[in-house]
Amino acid sequence: MLSNMPTAVLRRTHRSRTGDLTVVGHVRAPLDARRAVVLVHGVGSSARAYGRLAAHLVEHGEVHAVDLPGFGASPHLSRDVTIPEHAAAVAAYVREHVLDAGMPAPVVVGHSMGAQVAGQLLADHPDAASAGVLVGPTAEPGTRTIPRQAARLAVDAVGEPPRTIGVLLVDALVRCRIPYYLAQLRHVVDHRLEDVLPRTTAPVVVVRGARDPVAPVPWVELLAARATLGEHRTVRGRHHSMDADPAGVAQAVLDVWRATDREPG
Repeated sequence: MLSNMPTAVLRRTHRSRTGDLTVVGHVRAPLDARRAVVLVHGVGSSARAYGRLAAHLVEHGEVHAVDLPGFGASPHLSRDVTIPEHAAAVAAYVREHVLDAGMPAPVVVGHSMGAQVAGQLLADHPDAASAGVLVGPTAEPGTRTIPRQAARLAVDAVGEPPRTIGVLLVDALVRCRIPYYLAQLRHVVDHRLEDVLPRTTAPVVVVRGARDPVAPVPWVELLAARATLGEHRTVRGRHHSMDADPAGVAQAVLDVWRATDREPG
């Protein structure tokens, strides 16, 4: 169960560079951390999207909320970056700042496009994750155009808290810049997460908010079925369910942490 007891927390920032790609990790760590979780944001967003979820997880382990290359505090880029490149950059960050620090492979949580990045990481870099939690994954067959995805995001925005939308708009319009955002949207609609997940070997939990118009029930069920060790869950809220129900999403992380802790080796 999640605890309400206060925890002494250290904060620090890590950077990992792979070629011209930099991942910036905003770390919250309890003094006795023995395991880690890595939080991967969606398109146009940043590590700031995970403030509430990080607060629920930090008493249980190190929390690394990362800025993907070209987003948040990561340096601006003069070129496009693919989903597999993002996944490889996050995997390099994990090896440098989690595995080399003596901790086991982390649970990797991804939201929206971040779920695509996390799924790709699980398939391409199995050493860098013990499990994945995919929150509100984009973009199922039949909706793989920028206008259709934009329409769903617009419908979702009507019901999201103003603070959530405000943070996202600043990140998308100012911190990441519109040309890069639009280029990244093309990868969101072109990516085939349902073809990636069969290559995973670690547990995968696919999570959706009960009122999420971006990740409908059939899509979430399909992804869970396609993963080798998959399941799906519903929590409260809309697309940004980690804001509406951080305890529910945190519980999914804790459950896979405990399950992988019990595995030998």
